[in-house]
Amino acid sequence: MFKNNLKVAWRNLLKGKVFNLINIAGLSVAVACCILLFLTVDYEFSYDHFHQDLKDIYQVYTTENRSSGIEKNTSMPEPLAPALKAAYPAIKFVSRYGNGQAAVRYKDKQTNYGIKFIDPDFLQIFTFPLAKGNIKTALQDLHGLVITENVAHAVFNQENPVGKTLELNFNGELQNFTVSGVAKDFPDNSSLGFDMLMRFENFPNYEQKMDRWNAGNHSLFVRLQPGIDQASLEKQFIPFTSQHFTESINTIKRDGSIPDASGNVFTLNLLPFAQNHFAANFFGLEGNQVSKVYIIALMAIGIFILLIASINFINLNVARAFTRAREVGVRKTLGAGQWTLIIQFWTETVLVCLVALVAGLLISSLILPGFRTNFRSPVTLGLLLQPAHLSAFFTIFFLVTIVAGFYPAWLMLRYKTVQVLKGTVNTAKPGKVRNVLLVTQFTLSTLLIICTLITWQQMRYMQNKPLGYNRTEVISVPLGREMKGSKAMQLLRDKLQSRSEIVAISGSANNLGLGTDGSTSTHIVGFNYNGREIRTNWQRVDYDYLKTLDMKLLEGRVFSRSFSTDSNSIIINEQMAKQLGGKNLIGKFVTIYDGYPKMQVIGIIRDFNFRSLRDEIEPLSLNMENKSDISYAFIRVKPVNLLSSYDNLKKQWHQIFPNTEFNGSWLNENTERQYRSEKRLSNIFISGATIAILISCIGLLAMAMMTMVQRTKEVGIRKVLGSSVMQIVVLLSQDFIKLVLLASVLAFPVAWLIMNKWLQSFAYRIEISWWIFGLATMIALVIAVATVSFQAVKAALANPVKSLRSE
Repeated sequence: MFKNNLKVAWRNLLKGKVFNLINIAGLSVAVACCILLFLTVDYEFSYDHFHQDLKDIYQVYTTENRSSGIEKNTSMPEPLAPALKAAYPAIKFVSRYGNGQAAVRYKDKQTNYGIKFIDPDFLQIFTFPLAKGNIKTALQDLHGLVITENVAHAVFNQENPVGKTLELNFNGELQNFTVSGVAKDFPDNSSLGFDMLMRFENFPNYEQKMDRWNAGNHSLFVRLQPGIDQASLEKQFIPFTSQHFTESINTIKRDGSIPDASGNVFTLNLLPFAQNHFAANFFGLEGNQVSKVYIIALMAIGIFILLIASINFINLNVARAFTRAREVGVRKTLGAGQWTLIIQFWTETVLVCLVALVAGLLISSLILPGFRTNFRSPVTLGLLLQPAHLSAFFTIFFLVTIVAGFYPAWLMLRYKTVQVLKGTVNTAKPGKVRNVLLVTQFTLSTLLIICTLITWQQMRYMQNKPLGYNRTEVISVPLGREMKGSKAMQLLRDKLQSRSEIVAISGSANNLGLGTDGSTSTHIVGFNYNGREIRTNWQRVDYDYLKTLDMKLLEGRVFSRSFSTDSNSIIINEQMAKQLGGKNLIGKFVTIYDGYPKMQVIGIIRDFNFRSLRDEIEPLSLNMENKSDISYAFIRVKPVNLLSSYDNLKKQWHQIFPNTEFNGSWLNENTERQYRSEKRLSNIFISGATIAILISCIGLLAMAMMTMVQRTKEVGIRKVLGSSVMQIVVLLSQDFIKLVLLASVLAFPVAWLIMNKWLQSFAYRIEISWWIFGLATMIALVIAVATVSFQAVKAALANPVKSLRSE
């Protein structure tokens, strides 16, 4: 029986070659796209799931209910970790996590590596297994060092690193550290990454800050005892915060606050580490955060693509149902039962879907290398072999074959045998179903067109918006840790300032954008001024900072070598000036740290976006407080021969610092790198949306072909009665145009709600304009008309004599 059904199915597929090829083409492309999209979604949701006790791991953050709004901050004070562990038995392990860099020297090799300053519990909290060494003892020594396998291979080649001594320079002086462990290289889907781990006691200025509860400079992670409830523990933190954060709480209350439902203005909270990858609204999180909206959007596109391809399949089978009605009538006359016919038609559906599945797998394997390269996605088809993925994959396949095969079969079985054989089958109801499916299909397509246009517009806006500084002619170079920043800057100036292509040279403790070293940091200080707290971003800069970055000075003067007191001076931005009162600020003094000299305001600059466009411009104070804090050099070159200037700078760098790698990058590259996650996922989104629209076009073309076949005699009669080609084309196209317009109207409110919510995640964003919806409708109409008109013109130009002779 099965063999017979298979033979008949194969013969029927060969009879309808054109429509079956269209079906297979649409389904195979849909399968290939869905595989890549769903694997990407699964990869994003898999972040950090390799940690064995993930459900018990949390990151500590503070919530401050200020009058200006709620602030969530993950930057913690240094005494908090030991105090928490001592006070709460529910906390099994706790570790601080600070960022740093070091110049590493071993024999004749020297290079720069990133350091994470941690407590010994770190390797008990997270699953970073050691290839060599013991987790429990690797960091017991204050001068012990854990390195990754990648670093071990680069520094030691085939030598056993354990027990070897490395010279590290990260505090302005050389220190010896002994390698006590080698960590296995961690997977790509890890929010935390490191080259080297060392004890937190080596963190810069550790001793001075161990009694300060109002200054945060690192992240804090905890692993709770099994079964501990997060909400209950957070309530237990309330008396702890009242005891240790009294100064911060009193300051918030003094300056105005909006207490939470429990009456608290300052709380310690726990963020489940499993949510870290998607927690884009927290300040100072470690890792590569993305908005969950992107991931859900990719999943939705995958579902849309599959749904559109399935609608194509159903519509074509429904359209062919009328042409196969007599076949069904004859079979029923010869005694075929309903289930026999259903199984026969379902066999044909399964056969088409199997061919499309194999073709889709082949297509996805062919385009996977390009997909991985262009979208920086590390997915592999091997992920499909996981049991959960296989079961989901075959469940979707089974549902598609059931839905796409059962309805057309059921529709044909409803035809009365006598009517079928007489040729009087009524197709009104199937036409309604076809229209509903087409409207659904083009609603999804129009929705994707609108979302694609808005996404593209927002990405262009972010890339092209003026940031308040010159980013096309300025090169940012990490100075490394081979020597103090002030000394490195002086060497650069002595060597480069006489070169004709150099306009200006300066430096800063913080980079602008995200440089090639991947490091980013922000230092915020708070102080009292006229009876209220002032909070400002605190950034150490060097001479000629404004000139190098081409910034606008509104009042006062810049830092100058002619004034020896400039080490106790600050230049502020407009937002900071507003906090200080806004008028007559030049010459005013502020006390930043108790016991330190007062800082004098000597200049006010125009606001500039020193952080990404996701965030509003905040108060900023530029200072020259500590010359050794300079970590990045900024070199501005003339706007001619930029590539040549970059190459020349690289050559000069290697002459000045022969042992330090050159990691320079243009500031416009740095700013674009800030949005690499959004850009990567947006490109996938746009590509997926384009493919979904193309599949819709394939289905519409097939429907147009089938419609023309069914209306062959009508077209012939109209031509005989004098209708022109244009009239016939308009007649045959107008039904499809009405459906597209209806689909557009249905798509508008849904698209606006989705994209408006997405845009809210950006502090600087476009406004959704009415013309985007008009343009999307025009695109959908052009696509539909171009697709349908091709077949309509062909039908209108056909010889009416042949049309009227056809049966």
